[in-house]
Amino acid sequence: MPGHVPVLLREVLAHLQLRSGDDVIDGTLGGGGHTRALLDATAPDGRVLAIEADPRTFRQTIATFPSAGSRLIAVQGNFRLLEEYATKHHCRPVAGVLLDLGLATLALHDPGRGFSFQSLGPLDMRLDPTSQTVRAATIVNSWSADQLTELFRVLGGEPAARRLAEAIVTRRTRQPFATTVDLVETVAAVKPRPGRLHPATKVFQALRLAVNDELGALRDVLPQALHVLRSGGRLVVITFQSLEDRLVKQWARQATAAGQARRVTKHVIRPSRAEVLANPRARSAKLRVIAKT
Repeated sequence: MPGHVPVLLREVLAHLQLRSGDDVIDGTLGGGGHTRALLDATAPDGRVLAIEADPRTFRQTIATFPSAGSRLIAVQGNFRLLEEYATKHHCRPVAGVLLDLGLATLALHDPGRGFSFQSLGPLDMRLDPTSQTVRAATIVNSWSADQLTELFRVLGGEPAARRLAEAIVTRRTRQPFATTVDLVETVAAVKPRPGRLHPATKVFQALRLAVNDELGALRDVLPQALHVLRSGGRLVVITFQSLEDRLVKQWARQATAAGQARRVTKHVIRPSRAEVLANPRARSAKLRVIAKT
């Protein structure tokens, strides 16, 4: 959206080092803030291949690019098929690839999608309801206590994983979970004192990652991103939670050891205090840069 504030934009542009005429891939279109900046950086004849998994976000964002013309190649799909899209649209090798792994604000703030524990909505969480069948409600209503415990512990980092899983299994015997509020109330009964984080934060994170296989998609896309880059081209990845960042860091280390890439930044890059104050969504962002050798 025109008012969308992209995270770490200055750092993204500085490390991609794009020039006029370059082709670049934005693997996560979202609200379009980064894509718009990439179009400007590669003007007048560079192209941007922008990919978005969420059909609703895709439609709403693309409608804000009426004058991009053939320079914007927009694809609604999952970035785990990045290499296929790049080949199909004759967009390889490219100068850069950007992956911003944050959930699009458009989806997060839509109660009907069920991503937020702060509003009433269906317990859904699918990025693409047109192709995905497993909802968050499917998981909480059918997985065993052991499976839920593992899910909350591994993907959510939730210390109370076992107690929460058992409470969910007990509650669903009386009535299946249907809404976000159903789940929030059950979590709050187990964790009555929220502290700094809302008590349902980690449970909702774990469910969203599982429903959309987000870590699996990230594992798939990283080597593909390296394949479609030209020699010296750069991959910039912005993560928002530790599981994603650890995965990117480990993959970069392996690619570097294999001689396929080099790490441009020795340490992770974080947003400045000024950016966090202006855009609180940026507070947990981490940026890493890898160059193809």
